Amino acid sequence: MITKLILTATTVVLLANTCNRQGKTTNEKQPEVTEQAGADRPDPWTFIAKKRWNLIQLNGTTLTQSPIWLEFDTVQKRFSGHGGCNRVGGNYEADSVQIQFKQVISTRMACLDDTANERESTFLRLLSDHSYTFDIADQTLNLYDSGKVVLMLGMQDKPAASTQAAP
Repeated sequence: MITKLILTATTVVLLANTCNRQGKTTNEKQPEVTEQAGADRPDPWTFIAKKRWNLIQLNGTTLTQSPIWLEFDTVQKRFSGHGGCNRVGGNYEADSVQIQFKQVISTRMACLDDTANERESTFLRLLSDHSYTFDIADQTLNLYDSGKVVLMLGMQDKPAASTQAAP
């Protein structure tokens, strides 16, 4: 119960921060990044790998209490998570400004709710063999396609003993 309360409170704060950002909409182009990771600019994946990333926006639609999340393993270049009804996983390649998802897989349990089923299918389609530019802003990981935010994931601490494994 306490975990659910903390997750709900975190989601509300993240959504409030997202909504209160002035001058930036989800249709606004991503700022052009010209610098690469280096001594003066740390690799963003060191930070990304330390967190769990909960889906808070899918194709411009804000989600509340979304069960969809991803975690990244920078050593093995793999990601794992939950699509809402099924565990998901796969490989990825990334640099300091772009990520490409590869070999996306999931378990095959049917969602009882048609809306959850469609949301998970859309999420998996958006990941499967797609490349995105990204940035981290206001505790969100934003994935862009042609300058438009396609997936926005909110930062959360990983559970102490992560029992979720890739399918």
